[in-house]
Amino acid sequence: MKKTTLRVLVGTAIIGAVGLVLGVAPSDAAAPARTSVAAHAKPALNPASLSYKYKCWGHVGNCNVSVYAPTGWKFTRLGLYEAKFTDSSNTWMLRVDGGLDGKVSVNTASQQRVKALHGVPGLKIVARAHGTVKSKVPWTAPPVAYTSITYTYRDGARGQRWVTTRFIDTLEHGKRAYIEVTVAGRPQDQAGLNRVLAEATQRVALVG
Repeated sequence: MKKTTLRVLVGTAIIGAVGLVLGVAPSDAAAPARTSVAAHAKPALNPASLSYKYKCWGHVGNCNVSVYAPTGWKFTRLGLYEAKFTDSSNTWMLRVDGGLDGKVSVNTASQQRVKALHGVPGLKIVARAHGTVKSKVPWTAPPVAYTSITYTYRDGARGQRWVTTRFIDTLEHGKRAYIEVTVAGRPQDQAGLNRVLAEATQRVALVG
């Protein structure tokens, strides 16, 4: 896996008007931010504490997008091919959008998102990565190719947030972005969120 860090690029949309640019849902959950004493005091997300469960959604009666998401996280449909998973305090989030249609490459998709997000309050770019990883989906032969963007920003209700958005190609070695996967939480949750992202990357699929 090849990785390039500390590049001045921007991640996916965040809460507020900026998050509505290009019609994408806010990266850090597509719902109003909720905060509580319990959420702020919650221990960092521990990768070893996580287990995963298969979930799929799409047209009525069909499974069009599937992923393995953390067990116990709430599933919420955001659109026909888009859904999010959140813990009970809304501290951690996994969002999957399988409706990108492969119109551009994973790299171009990330560049387009960059242009849409100039001026995000408190934005700090952490890293950008390109890579490939073996798929764990039984019927998917090619390796999963992706471009990731990691950043932090300020949320008025929840303080500093840590976000990674990954544009994924499961079919054509990065030539076409078919799926967007985003994880978000607090800076101290990075290790756990990276584990959630890795699991989703290897197990996300467009089923039919």
